[in-house]
Amino acid sequence: MPDTPVPRKFKVKGFTSLLLTFAFLVMGCSGIVLYLTPKGRVAHWTGWTLLGLEKEQWAGIHMNICLLFLIVAGLHLYLNWGIFWGYLKKKAVAGLHLKWELAAALLIAVVVVAGTLTDTPPFSSIVELNDQIKVYWARQAARAPVPHAEELSLEEFATHINLTVDDVAEALRQEGFSVDNVQVTIRELAAQKGVAPSDVHAAILKHFPEAGSRRGRGLGRRQGRGAGQRQGSRIE
Repeated sequence: MPDTPVPRKFKVKGFTSLLLTFAFLVMGCSGIVLYLTPKGRVAHWTGWTLLGLEKEQWAGIHMNICLLFLIVAGLHLYLNWGIFWGYLKKKAVAGLHLKWELAAALLIAVVVVAGTLTDTPPFSSIVELNDQIKVYWARQAARAPVPHAEELSLEEFATHINLTVDDVAEALRQEGFSVDNVQVTIRELAAQKGVAPSDVHAAILKHFPEAGSRRGRGLGRRQGRGAGQRQGSRIE
């Protein structure tokens, strides 16, 4: 009669080592993504995503995976404290013969921190490259009439582009948006149709082109309303 196999015990040390590895990989990946993302106001207005995830989702992943990494690293150190402490004591004596290596390692760490704080190349170049990436996204993206326009209610948004809320609501209805409440935010309105907040503004501009120009703000209500009514009658 064959022997019944004994279930293998769960190896906590191996588990923590693997989890640390996976956390490190995800942490590095999310960090690179966040380095390359546009500024928040641009990402929100244009509905920017990467691999189907918004900037806030990538930031959330990065924060939580960093926290997981620290917790598991502490657990890993606790489980291997005897080996770690023995290693330190053994290397402490050898370390006395590594004075130059110790000084060099400490100096490199200090130079990186100090160079970053004092904006010294090449460390400042890494920061500047990140700024250039943000500027690139901002130039490519549709510009919002006001910062964080996606957080405004439809009524507030209409005021900022110098149109009546009735004109804006009617224009959006003609473009297929469901406008039942003028207190709905531009972000919520866009989400209902599965588009970016900038597309809501683009839909309004089809009926009121001057709403996208600061020079046209003074004429928005009078000419915009008439133009919107005439175009609306043609559509009907």
